[in-house]
Amino acid sequence: MKKRLLFNSALLLVAILFVQDSLAQDHVRLSLPEGAKLRLGKGQLSGNLAFSPDGPGGTPQIAVASSIGIWLYRTESTLLLTGHTDAILSVAFSPDGRTLASGSRNDGTVRLWEADTGQLQTTLGGNIRDILSVAFSPNGRTLASSNQYGTVRLWDVNTGQEKATLEGHENSVSSVAFSPDGRTLAIGDGYGPTDTNLTYTIRLWDMDTGQKKGTLEGHTDAILSVAFSPDGRTLASGSVDGTVRLWEADTGQHKATLGEDDTWDVTSVAFSPDGLTLASSNNGDYTVRLWEADTGKHRATLEGHTDAILSVAFSPDGRTLASNSRNNKIRFWDVDPGQPKGAFEGHTGSVAFVAFAPNGRTLASSRNCHLGSGRKCDSSTIRLWEADTGQHKATLEGTEWRMESLRSMVFSPDGTTLAGGYSDGKIRLWDVDTGQHKATFKGSVISLVYSPDESTLAGGDRDGIIRLWDADTGQEKATLTGHTGWVRSVAFSPDGSTLASGSGDGTILLWDVGTGQEKATLTGHTGWVHFVVYSPDGSTLASGGNYDTIRLWDVDTGQLQAVLEHRYNITSVAFSPDGSTLASGGGWFDETIWLWDVGTGQEKATLTGHTGWVRSVAFSPDGSTLASGSDDGTILLWDMSSYITPSAPTAIELSATLPMQTALLANYPNPFNPNTYIPYQLHAPAHGRLTIYDIRGALIREIDLGYQQAGQYLTSASAAHWDGRDQRGQRVASGVYVYQLQAGPVAHGRKMLLVK
Repeated sequence: MKKRLLFNSALLLVAILFVQDSLAQDHVRLSLPEGAKLRLGKGQLSGNLAFSPDGPGGTPQIAVASSIGIWLYRTESTLLLTGHTDAILSVAFSPDGRTLASGSRNDGTVRLWEADTGQLQTTLGGNIRDILSVAFSPNGRTLASSNQYGTVRLWDVNTGQEKATLEGHENSVSSVAFSPDGRTLAIGDGYGPTDTNLTYTIRLWDMDTGQKKGTLEGHTDAILSVAFSPDGRTLASGSVDGTVRLWEADTGQHKATLGEDDTWDVTSVAFSPDGLTLASSNNGDYTVRLWEADTGKHRATLEGHTDAILSVAFSPDGRTLASNSRNNKIRFWDVDPGQPKGAFEGHTGSVAFVAFAPNGRTLASSRNCHLGSGRKCDSSTIRLWEADTGQHKATLEGTEWRMESLRSMVFSPDGTTLAGGYSDGKIRLWDVDTGQHKATFKGSVISLVYSPDESTLAGGDRDGIIRLWDADTGQEKATLTGHTGWVRSVAFSPDGSTLASGSGDGTILLWDVGTGQEKATLTGHTGWVHFVVYSPDGSTLASGGNYDTIRLWDVDTGQLQAVLEHRYNITSVAFSPDGSTLASGGGWFDETIWLWDVGTGQEKATLTGHTGWVRSVAFSPDGSTLASGSDDGTILLWDMSSYITPSAPTAIELSATLPMQTALLANYPNPFNPNTYIPYQLHAPAHGRLTIYDIRGALIREIDLGYQQAGQYLTSASAAHWDGRDQRGQRVASGVYVYQLQAGPVAHGRKMLLVK
């Protein structure tokens, strides 16, 4: 039996590390909310993790609590259990491994799941709020749950009925644990009200009588974790006071204090199955420590995490220790030598920004530090995704500015460059195709936008000033002053002649880009203006912010056209490409996306599925997809076919209109500056490549079109695109250029004119 457990735990670890590749595309479609077609990211790690005693086929599973549900990792599959409407804070397997219990932050329920299938069995309670811990009794018949308000409830697992309520704690109850014989329940005092001086104790309850039978005193701050040794003789506790304490379970006598010189919070404690080793995790130095359970001697310190550790758990055979951290990393350790075995990084932090590339094929996202612990966090990373498949394409990051926050990001109109404004006062440009860093400009911004002709970058900052830079050189071209608060949003009109800015002073200013003069002031908001967005035809400007209204303005007259009543505060808005629909994302107590009919001002639909603030929304260029990024650590891609008629297909389907021959068509516009679209048609499927030469035949640029189906590629969403740059990213001079399409054995060329 022991050999089988050793084998199975090793197999499970290999599977979990391998699942990132072998099952990478499966999770994007697991348990999607209605109307969504893909989910990018697995949410934030929000609570503990737990090994099952034994899973389907005798193989253990790992359950991981996240902001969007419970992830069950197995050797052959991954499951996502959804149903809670807020982050999961605690998970626990029943002793036989058949049932999984979960408790959520704000939805007020404890849920029981069938571990084999992931099906919901029953929901316990309601309106309990903030379930911090769940634990099964050794016989599996009783479940204990604790909450933020100092109450512990005991549930009959078979009937789902509440059996008893244990009260009397002034603090929250962060952790509960049954003794191995099931006769004692240990309850640890968690955080209390900030305006009172409370003691922090562990209370022992007799499960036969329902009476309190002892109180263990000694900790000087909140107790975050309690655990019994397998033989039931010792109780371990970990506290914010930086210590692990060992107690005689029968008498309540203090046996030892581990880590007396430490000052970091102890977030979790766990005994190995043989009872010889105790593991504890710290949230300050980001380490896991191993101790001899009988003597309290320090055995090893496991280093590798880079943020606060949420919990630790031993595998059933005791050879592997798993730990998860606040920066969404799960690590596995070999207990005997105390060495790392591997890491799983499938989970992500809060998503602050999402943006589609102009061709609709790539989606960019970045992390938000809003939910951090007060320390600087790594939010500088930008991730690029395949919009059709959800596959991760590239990560844009640099080690020298890794801990700088990304405050704003925007694609260039031609889609080849992504610009980001960072907290160190720099604007960095990235090559979207290669993922390489191209350039860095000096410029402090909290909002950033490209002009339609790509010649200018405009950014607003906390000083109330808007600055315009040359997009190629980074030279400052102009400064626009007029706001008295942070400039939270800037937007160019589609023709590039006007710049709109929204500020913390509650106003919207319209600027003449050519002269730098203020054209108009739009007033009416009673709080900060977080966003301004032009409609595709430039006739309407949408604005919104702290409070629950979106305002639509007539750009020519400055008159208010409509007020859209959203629920609570609004975080972002986006127009559909045809201008008929406006999407808005909600924050506090909402966490939904609303779709509005721009013509009537009426709500068309509400999209639900996120469990955190919806920080950003963006339409694909053809309007078929809406992307939403949330504090729950995921991006959802929503099917808009029921609400919007897509404006342009990426390619025609095989039909009677199949082109008779492969051909390269005339570019448009021609002459052009600074970029052009190059349409083409394919008679048969082929891998396409577009090559651009100067008039002397020297190579200027190669553009890989990838493998394409037969059809016509005519619109800006599907045609090839050239940004007027050479292979090094430099803009080329005016003149005549030759472009050639190579598709399989067929080659076809034409001329085009660039005028500057």
